Amino acid sequence: MSMPTTTHRERQGVAVVPDMARGAPAWLVSVVVHAVVLAALALVGIPSLDAIRHPITIVAPTEPVEEMIVVPEMVVSPDTESAPAVEVGSVDVAAAVAPVVAEDPLVVLDPAEAIDAQISVADIDQPVAAAELADYVDTGRLGPGDTGVGVSSAGGAVDRLTAEIAASLQQRSTVVCWVFDQSVSLAGQRRDIATRLGRVFDELAASGQEAHGHELFNLVLAYGQRVAAVVDEPTRATAPVIEAIASIPVDESGVEMTFSAVEEAARLAKRARINPKTRNVMIVVFTDEVGNDQSKADQVAELCRTQAMSVCVVGVPAPFGRADVRIKFREFDPKFADDVQWAVVEQGPETLYPEVVRVRSGNEADEPIDSGFGPFSLSKLCAETGGIYFCVHANREARGRVSDRDVADMSSTLRYFFDPEVMRSYHPDYLPAAKIESQLSKNRAKRALVDAAKVSEVGPMDSPRMEFPRQDEGKLVQLLSDAQKASAVLQPKIDAIYATLVTGLPDRDKVSERRWQAGYDLALGRVAALKVRTDAYNIILAQAKSGMKFKTATSDTWRLVPDNDISAVGSQTEKIATQARTMLERVVKEHPGTPWAHLAALELRQPLGYRWEEATTGVNAPKPGGGGNGQPRDDMRRTVAPPKPRRPLKNI
Repeated sequence: MSMPTTTHRERQGVAVVPDMARGAPAWLVSVVVHAVVLAALALVGIPSLDAIRHPITIVAPTEPVEEMIVVPEMVVSPDTESAPAVEVGSVDVAAAVAPVVAEDPLVVLDPAEAIDAQISVADIDQPVAAAELADYVDTGRLGPGDTGVGVSSAGGAVDRLTAEIAASLQQRSTVVCWVFDQSVSLAGQRRDIATRLGRVFDELAASGQEAHGHELFNLVLAYGQRVAAVVDEPTRATAPVIEAIASIPVDESGVEMTFSAVEEAARLAKRARINPKTRNVMIVVFTDEVGNDQSKADQVAELCRTQAMSVCVVGVPAPFGRADVRIKFREFDPKFADDVQWAVVEQGPETLYPEVVRVRSGNEADEPIDSGFGPFSLSKLCAETGGIYFCVHANREARGRVSDRDVADMSSTLRYFFDPEVMRSYHPDYLPAAKIESQLSKNRAKRALVDAAKVSEVGPMDSPRMEFPRQDEGKLVQLLSDAQKASAVLQPKIDAIYATLVTGLPDRDKVSERRWQAGYDLALGRVAALKVRTDAYNIILAQAKSGMKFKTATSDTWRLVPDNDISAVGSQTEKIATQARTMLERVVKEHPGTPWAHLAALELRQPLGYRWEEATTGVNAPKPGGGGNGQPRDDMRRTVAPPKPRRPLKNI
């Protein structure tokens, strides 16, 4: 057997090209080699630059650039034992492409050497709104357009606003326009905020001016019946700003032109900005009511949005599904009586159209609770401009029901509060009225909910009479008939609301938004339950008029007691009762930790039927004779100093 022979080139470690390749035209081999090299270059990893927001401008060099040829390097392995033969045309061809034998098989291309040009970063042409600031720096800030940020004090909101302002300062110099409600009820809060702002300004000076070379400018406005510029020229000095806020006078008119104040703030801030490329603008509003000029809400939102001015509001939470709520007003002015009054103020609702069917049931379900969001008009202003609405309530951290005694001074009587993180999935639709109408027209369940909620707000539903003393049979029958008459007045309205809601059932499964799902199911469940109770109430009263006898000789009064047994009211009512329970149980299961689930759970605790119980109230016992009326004598009354006047609640 003959052994294979090796050529001189093979012994030198140089791959020998097969005869087929050796016979190929030189131009073809060159094309193949270049194709291989270019493919290798395409696979070379080039580290990506971090994403930045600044546009990059490539400026052409002043000197002409000669045609540049990037010569790839090629490796010829010296290892004849382990390296496979490289199928290129010939060593001569390889040497023509790669005249230098490199030790590193990677081809390194330096972009800076390849492009003889300058790379510069240009300023962004448009100002950056608050909605975009999070893209520049991770400050742990809140989401732009968030309208349900719960805090327990205005000072806490100011602390969290510090991060918003700091984020803006990292991008460029910033004008902050501080806007304060001058109402009586906010007087104490203004003083607290002025005190806290001193520390905030110190923090911003360190994080903004010194660290980033950007400056903070301040403007201050106050409003009540009129809008007044307290600091109308942008200033970097903080002491005058704090002093100006602390000295804002109280406006006792009771009128609050909130949106007019924001409009004026935008006008002043636009002038103070000088150039959108130079300064950002933030408008921060402190208020505890919706305002008397909500008709300007859309106009003001459009102005601020087009000027890229974010609006943040430190306000109050809207009561769930209602406009008005009581606040616990404690007098602070020594010229008035030092006591507590309960004033009704407008702090809601949280939606443009009502979405909660008001059903009075005589229990906790009638009490105002937290909606998780601010009043619609102000919240929409924040959402559209990329700002934040802070829902301030001193009882926010309370667990369980908040009693009148525990309600904090100057706070509303919201009985329950809900986790803001849970409520994020249930935000209202911050859309123009025309768009909301369009949505309603496309879904019968949404339309039915809004229509039913509008009707239910016309007048509250009274609790039915539950106690019927028997002086004699005739008077008892008269009491039963009178109760039926009162119920009969309500029954058509209940039936109409129920019929309205039922029309939405075919489209209920098409509703995808969790807020609308919870709202419709709760409304139908509660109204169906009320209808069952009303029907059962009338039926049992009618049965009682045919005669009832006490089992105990001392009994003199009949009382209706809620009961789960509704077997005596008929199959149709029983069917509606099943529907009511099904809808309410679905709300509790699918929307835990929300106002809808809270109300549904309360509703499920109330039985749908009634039964009679006997009681002894002494209705037929003789009235005791009277002596004195317990009033002090005239001479004693004359020695008591006249009380101080009480402040008119309509002006707070």
